Amino acid sequence: MAGRLSFGIFLSSVLFLGLSGNQVFAQTAYVSNEKDNTISVVDLASLKVIKTFKVGKRPRAIILSKDQSKLYICASDSDTVQILDLTSGKIIQNLPSGDDPEQFALHPDGKRLFIANEDDNQVTVLDVETGLVIIEIPVGIEPEGVAISPD
Repeated sequence: MAGRLSFGIFLSSVLFLGLSGNQVFAQTAYVSNEKDNTISVVDLASLKVIKTFKVGKRPRAIILSKDQSKLYICASDSDTVQILDLTSGKIIQNLPSGDDPEQFALHPDGKRLFIANEDDNQVTVLDVETGLVIIEIPVGIEPEGVAISPD
């Protein structure tokens, strides 16, 4: 595996039904590799990298879309949030994010991203369907993370 694995790990479970009706779970981990600008796909059963996708500069946080068909990526040094289509393996969109997006949270409805921008000292709220910035909220110095409360 080229480069070093970074802290952006997101696990996904997929349910398969066999011919006998037994349930089998396959698990995959998506890992951001900020030193070599890639996302690795790791099969958790074998602990082997099964795919690697080239992405923007210094990928940090990653999160799956609500339907698990897309991976959102904070490409920190590219100053964008990228959308990786997991079926085609291609970046299908670059969304505005502010300077140095570090971490983000996807609203439970799957429609808005809340992006912590370290260099701007703000949180950008983004409509993922339209790709438009809803609001930019000034916060403290160098925000590194963000979370959404269910209420």
